[in-house]
Amino acid sequence: MMLNTKRRPFIATALLLTSLGVTTSCIDNSYDLNKDIDMTVNVGGEHLAIPVGYTEQITLDKIIELDEGDDLQLVNGEYHLLKSDKIDETNTSVKMVTVNASSNPINSIKVINDRTYPQPEDVTVEDIESEGSVNTEAHGIDEAVIEIGSLTANTPAKLTLSFEINKTSSISYSDVTIDKMTITFPDFIKFEEGQSGLNGQVLTISNKTLSSSTYTIDLYISKYVFGEKYGDGNKVKEENGDRIIKIENQKITVKTDVTVHQAQGTGSLSITPTAILAAMTVSEVNGTIKPDMDVKPTEVELTNLPDFLQDEEVKLDITNPVFSFKANNPLNEEIEMDGIMTGYKNGKVTKTVKIGSGNGGVPIKLKPSGNKQQTISIVRNEKTVVETGATKVIVPNLNDIIETIPDRISVELKPAVKTDDYYTVNLGQDYVLNSEYNIDIPLSFGSGLKIVYEETIDDFDLDLEDVDIKKAIISITADNTIPLKMEIKNENVSALDVNGNKITDINVTVEGTITESKDGKSIATSQLNINLVSTKEGAISKLDGLFFKVTAVPGQATDVQLLSSQWMQLKDMKLKIPNGIKVDLN
Repeated sequence: MMLNTKRRPFIATALLLTSLGVTTSCIDNSYDLNKDIDMTVNVGGEHLAIPVGYTEQITLDKIIELDEGDDLQLVNGEYHLLKSDKIDETNTSVKMVTVNASSNPINSIKVINDRTYPQPEDVTVEDIESEGSVNTEAHGIDEAVIEIGSLTANTPAKLTLSFEINKTSSISYSDVTIDKMTITFPDFIKFEEGQSGLNGQVLTISNKTLSSSTYTIDLYISKYVFGEKYGDGNKVKEENGDRIIKIENQKITVKTDVTVHQAQGTGSLSITPTAILAAMTVSEVNGTIKPDMDVKPTEVELTNLPDFLQDEEVKLDITNPVFSFKANNPLNEEIEMDGIMTGYKNGKVTKTVKIGSGNGGVPIKLKPSGNKQQTISIVRNEKTVVETGATKVIVPNLNDIIETIPDRISVELKPAVKTDDYYTVNLGQDYVLNSEYNIDIPLSFGSGLKIVYEETIDDFDLDLEDVDIKKAIISITADNTIPLKMEIKNENVSALDVNGNKITDINVTVEGTITESKDGKSIATSQLNINLVSTKEGAISKLDGLFFKVTAVPGQATDVQLLSSQWMQLKDMKLKIPNGIKVDLN
């Protein structure tokens, strides 16, 4: 930082006054002025002050120099640390399943039981009851499926009712008429609508004459239904490394009125029904389904930062950081998102922040949205403003991950269906979860902030050659509209020569601080004194500048946004020499 300076005639004036004093005195010609008189004089006494200059108003955009592509950017004049990118998409699916075919015999309907008919006779029996059970199973169920409420057929599965007439050889008949038969199927079977004789679970057959020993009827099943909510359905079981469901002992009942025409002879006659289920290829599962959604860890690189944010001593206390995640939910059920964010600096872990109910935090939920993304904004406090429509999630320790600004942040997201509620999944379909992150850290600070930056003030142009100064004070009046208090430790300030090199023979101490603006608008004026003590003759005469390492903290100004237009100005800079200066006129 170069100073605005004016020509400083003070040393020349001192010399002039001294010479005038000499020429107006009585001089003994016997004295050799170069040999017998000490030609060093003291000028200024206790109050000599030499103006050093002043700076222009130094706006933040000059202190914080940004390059295109830096992660720190200006947004409407405000400083924001911005980082965004896509997260690798996640595919999940539930594999296909087939319910096995099965043949399910029903107890025989006994029409004639060891009877004798000497002459042809029509034999009618009524209200004959019979029953059986339906059994089948499915293997290789996907690990995501916990409990099944229903299975929907890809194409309707066929159920064939087969009737077989069995008799002893000594009895004869012309034909058999089913006057009325009702077959009640188990409740888990759901038939296609509009099938003849079928009403709900009951099939009615009326006035059907069987002219041969076998007869079949085909019905079509659309789905198997086991329950409407968790706990009522068919739980998937593990057996010998296989995941299976079993449909067991599902009762089927038959009630029959039947006539055997022209029965003659001695013996028995019965009708044996069989319910034959064809294999069902399943297209949809409704139930408790928790698919694996393996999201690869995402690495957020924070490398393009200005120097003042990269110093080892920098500590951030950001009041309103926003870590947003945008993602769609392709499932028909809420997805909960847990996550771990881990900061790394120089290869070592700085801090870890855990989010989501699985880590003891607030649940982060994605509602079903198909391909449409929704925004989850993770913030430190409720007052933080997020984008319209975003779901705000409070994580009080969010600042931990950026307190020490890491080189990178590893983001591990673990989306999962945590509820046991039933929902429907299309088997074999890829469900794609697309997500991205958006980090917005406005430089608005809390009380724990500590940032460090370096500044050089040079080109003092003091013209102090041949002047011996043992001690000096550089007094500075500072006007500041930046909401940061500037502290300078003794070990963080150095005197510089005209070439910018440190003058090691000057001890430097600092009194005072540059006071912060309380609101980022009003001017705060403060006084700063830089004390210089020479440890070697002529050291201060080499002074042409100062190097500072400044520590900036909020002081009493917290939650105030940094703006590029905020400024600081160093005014009325003076080099004060408490005991005057010694001028060598030899």
